[in-house]
Amino acid sequence: MKKGKKGIKKTTKIMIVVAGAAVVCIGAIAVFGGSKNQETTPSVDVVTVKTGDVSQEVDASGTVESNEIKTYFSPVNAKIDKMDFETGDSVKKGEQLITYNVEDLEKEEKKEDLNLRSGELNYENTMNKSNKAANKQAAAAASVDELQAMVDSQEAYVYDLKQQLAEVQMQSQLDAQAQAEQAQADAQAQAQEAAKQAAAAYQEQMEKYNQELEKAQKAFDQAKEKELACLTAKKNAQLAYDQNQDPAKEQQLSNALVNATYDYEAAKVEKENAQDTLQEVKANVPSASDGTSGMEDLNGSTGDVSSVTVDTSDLELAIEQASSDLAELQSELATKEAEAEADTGSVTAEEEEQMKITNNLSEMDSKTAKELVKEGKEGIKAQFNGVVTDTKVVEGSSAAQGQEMFTVQNLDDVSVNVSVSKYDYDKLEKGQKAEITLGDYTYHGTVARISRVATPNEKGAATISVSVNIDDPDENIFIGVDAKAVIHAKEAKNVLTVPVEVVNIGKDGSFCYVVEDGVITKKNVTTGISSDSYVEIKDGLKKGDQVLTDIGDHEEGDQVTPVEKEENE
Repeated sequence: MKKGKKGIKKTTKIMIVVAGAAVVCIGAIAVFGGSKNQETTPSVDVVTVKTGDVSQEVDASGTVESNEIKTYFSPVNAKIDKMDFETGDSVKKGEQLITYNVEDLEKEEKKEDLNLRSGELNYENTMNKSNKAANKQAAAAASVDELQAMVDSQEAYVYDLKQQLAEVQMQSQLDAQAQAEQAQADAQAQAQEAAKQAAAAYQEQMEKYNQELEKAQKAFDQAKEKELACLTAKKNAQLAYDQNQDPAKEQQLSNALVNATYDYEAAKVEKENAQDTLQEVKANVPSASDGTSGMEDLNGSTGDVSSVTVDTSDLELAIEQASSDLAELQSELATKEAEAEADTGSVTAEEEEQMKITNNLSEMDSKTAKELVKEGKEGIKAQFNGVVTDTKVVEGSSAAQGQEMFTVQNLDDVSVNVSVSKYDYDKLEKGQKAEITLGDYTYHGTVARISRVATPNEKGAATISVSVNIDDPDENIFIGVDAKAVIHAKEAKNVLTVPVEVVNIGKDGSFCYVVEDGVITKKNVTTGISSDSYVEIKDGLKKGDQVLTDIGDHEEGDQVTPVEKEENE
């Protein structure tokens, strides 16, 4: 095509020279008597603007790669009896690649059976011991409520006795004060005031004591109710977890059980703390002597008030006996509660569930082992047609479970990874078709992936990686070989077209020279997509316009005669 253009340009120049000579001759004839009206215009080659299709193509080169790479690992611990391949060999789907020693596999299977039976026996033995402990717990739990009622009743009895003693002591002091006032009418006003203040202080102490006692008793009752509610919630959560058949709810119910157990233990601690506080308050009943201790020195100077006494020995003895009985009941209650709630010989619900899980896992491990042994007896087969690209084992060696064996790359799912310049990447889209050439073989392809990250090539220029799938691979495909791809990019149909060479580029944009009424005229144009031969004209020209192929020595405004140029010239 380019050679044709050069030939045409030379011919044109020759024609112009000849035409010029003719003009000289004609001019001479005219000067020397020829006709004045006889003129000759030079001829120029033109092409006509036509409608057609323009297909944009992008040429690129790259290497053949597999889209599916599988690394095989050993499913069992066994010796490799047979291995019928080497790195670089082609394999067919379903082809036997690795065969294991059967005796080693049978030993593995027997071992897993023994481990499973051992786990089952351990579970049964533990549960038998747990049932005995559970019976003991149940008996202890049955007596807890009765003992708690007895403890509460005894606490109330001790409290009443201490109240009686406090009242007697108080009355004794009041009587003593009255006698002192009667006997010592002339005692100092200070002594009388001190006596009143002592009595008021004691009364205030008793009121404060009663308030603290009521508060402690209320807190203890609330803590008992909370503990009972939390125990009920824990039992309900346990029941919901044990009866659950939905694996999707197992984790949720397990979390609910853990939270309920935590709440119950916290409530139990809270009750115990409230009980300790109540006992501490009950044990600290104010003594009548606490309110009168400051009066002894003063009374010594005003009269013998302490000479008035009351016999409280019976009440004090009764309190001592009742407190002793209460301590025994509390000790027995604590023992039964410990047996009912935390007997070390029993298995908790969480422990039992864990044992079930462990036993199930052992069973699953056994089943998995059997499946793996079965898989091992079948050996390793190729899952697709491909080529072995890496081998880590040799025939006769022992393979460990999970050990990397070899790698196979699929030959039925391959692509060419090419790099395109920054000038071409925006022309490409996923799904565009391509022709791929590998040596003497040509294949159809489809653009599958366009990278969004540019990388520099060996010259430092930015390039975009493009993956083109080979749609029709065959046995002539080799991984890693060089390949060429011609990608059919954008296409414009039924548009105005002109040859690429007739479009000129100036500082103001693209333009063409057109012959209009025999005169060369410059036309600014807007171009679209282009191929190697033709370019799309979006604006500036119309169908049928005659465009100069080469302006040569002519200028805009010259008169010329257009000569249609054949496109294959």
